[in-house]
Amino acid sequence: MNSIHTVIVEDEIAASKNLIDLLYREHPEVKVIQVLDSVKSAIRYFIAHPDVDLIFMDVHLGDGICFEIFEAIEIYTPIIFTTAYDQYAMETFKVNSLYYVLKPIQKKELVHALTKFQKNAQIGLQHQVHFLLESLQTNAKSYPSTLLIPNRGDIIPVRVKDFAFFYIKMGVVRGITFSHESFTMDKKMQELSEELAPDLFYRVNRQFIINRNAVNKINYPFYGKIKVTVTPEIEEQIIISKAKAKDFKNWLISH
Repeated sequence: MNSIHTVIVEDEIAASKNLIDLLYREHPEVKVIQVLDSVKSAIRYFIAHPDVDLIFMDVHLGDGICFEIFEAIEIYTPIIFTTAYDQYAMETFKVNSLYYVLKPIQKKELVHALTKFQKNAQIGLQHQVHFLLESLQTNAKSYPSTLLIPNRGDIIPVRVKDFAFFYIKMGVVRGITFSHESFTMDKKMQELSEELAPDLFYRVNRQFIINRNAVNKINYPFYGKIKVTVTPEIEEQIIISKAKAKDFKNWLISH
């Protein structure tokens, strides 16, 4: 059986030892390669080591709430959250959580979480998050069909589907349409990524959000990363990390 290289983000020594002992007894295939105890140390570690198989992450850490990690960096590794506070469960589904377990962690709950991880290991994270959100929400989220763009004192309505991609350069966010029009946006990239329909738009990296209909071709320039060519063309290269490559390809074929 292949090893599951796992990182634990937990600031309580007793809690991390308990988790490691449970994993050792019940799931010997899970190899804990690192224990981190803060938001800052987690950010530093995952920037340098993005290819972890699984993360156990406590919600409350010594220097803040774990969700601050996702505000600083992009993580695409499956996460099992651990928390003593059930009200945080809903928040976990806004990132790539497979499951959450309440502390103190019990054998049954841990086995359930890991079984779910192994069952879903081949499913793209984008699909996982979409499924979880759909099952938790009574009403499906609606997405705007038109964006109102400020332009020299006027407001210009532009259909969302007409945008080929959005990108940020030197702090300025611009939207490029299929007809080669360029608009300066009054929203941040994070705001756009939350407002755009996920079946049509995908944030491939910090710089670009692309429309699936703008994807012309993809290739593999080096080390498992993906280079995306879009229409209309742009001078900047659009590179997707190795950690995100599988999720992107699943997104392309799943809608």
